[in-house]
Amino acid sequence: MRDPLEPTPRGPDDALDQVLRQELRWEAPPEVTAFLLGLIPNGTLWAETLQRPRPQPWYSTLVLILTAVAVGLSLAVAWQVIGSLSAELGLIAIVEQLRAAPEIGLQRLYDALPVSRHIVAVLVIVREQLHWLLLAIMLWLALDGWQPQRLSTRQTR
Repeated sequence: MRDPLEPTPRGPDDALDQVLRQELRWEAPPEVTAFLLGLIPNGTLWAETLQRPRPQPWYSTLVLILTAVAVGLSLAVAWQVIGSLSAELGLIAIVEQLRAAPEIGLQRLYDALPVSRHIVAVLVIVREQLHWLLLAIMLWLALDGWQPQRLSTRQTR
C-alpha cells in the first residue's frame, strides 16, 4: 500500500522536470575556469575582472533606489505628455464614446426586440454561474496537486 504523504508520480513530464532541474543547475569547477581563462590571450585582465570586489550592500541599495526614482519620474513625465497629447487630439472623447457604445447598443437592441431583455438577463446569469464554476475548478485543481511532503521539503531548503 502506498503512503498517502508520498508524492504521486504525475507522468513523464515530472521525471523530465526533475532531470532538467538537476542538469541545468551546475557550477564549473575552478580548474576548468582557470584552464579556459588560460586559453584567452591577455587572460590576466579577465582574471582580474572576475576577482574584483563586489560593491558594498549600501551602494547597491542606493543604486537600486535611484534607479527606481528615475524610472518613476520618467513614467510620470510620460503620463503627463501622453495625457496632454490625447487631450489635444480628442482621444478622451473617443474613449468615452467607446465606453458608452455597449450600453447604447443594448438599448437599441431592447428597443428593437423587447424579448431580448430576457435573453440578455439569462446570458448574464449563465455567465455568473460559469464564473463560479471556473473558480471552483481552479481551486479543485490547485488543491488536488497540493502535497504536504513537497511543501515541507521546500521550506527546509
